[in-house]
Amino acid sequence: MKTVAVEVWSDFVCPWCWIAKKRFEKAVNSLAGQAQVVVTNKAYRLAKRMRPMDYKTALHQKLGGAAGADRMMTAVSTNGLLEGLVYNFDTMRFGDTTAAHVLIKSISSPEVAELMAERIYKAATTDGLNIFDQDVLASLAKEVGVTDPLFEFDSARVSAEIDRDEMEASRIANGVPLFLFNGKVFVSGAQEADVFERAILDAAREMPEAMIGAGEGESCGIDGCTH
Repeated sequence: MKTVAVEVWSDFVCPWCWIAKKRFEKAVNSLAGQAQVVVTNKAYRLAKRMRPMDYKTALHQKLGGAAGADRMMTAVSTNGLLEGLVYNFDTMRFGDTTAAHVLIKSISSPEVAELMAERIYKAATTDGLNIFDQDVLASLAKEVGVTDPLFEFDSARVSAEIDRDEMEASRIANGVPLFLFNGKVFVSGAQEADVFERAILDAAREMPEAMIGAGEGESCGIDGCTH
């Protein structure tokens, strides 16, 4: 059974990233026994150095008004429900997610880090919790079983690592979610599970000489989101 290393760039305030995560997980589960998928999560910040603000207000600003924002929220909510996800835009906030990414990077166990990431998505998207507050993040960590964590919220080393993650992503595509399979095949955006399946199988079969893309789906970048 071939091993496929997958690097995943995402942000907790990216409305399409949680949907893409669920679709990717479907693909991995459907290919159990055909490919061994090893995931490395990478950080990406859509709102670097931005103070947290009401999510709807942020969408209005990025999409040029209420009409574009409403279309996007409808598209995200509809697609989210298909994956069993609830998007409560009335309580969601948008801002710099550095602290949340630092928390994930501080967890040595990939399995626990995955549980932590899932809890942060739900906290920010469904539960209306303030994931920009370090005390809230620490409480969420305890909730998923992180014991005696070392959260280097002000670590220059971790900050530099996050910067490197973002630079790597910018060389491949503009925005997140972004998935890179065995360093060669990439999927940009919240595509359907079958697209992720094909990417995994393509990466498992052979390594193309040059990086290739598997199409583009809904995604978010520094300047806004597709919808």
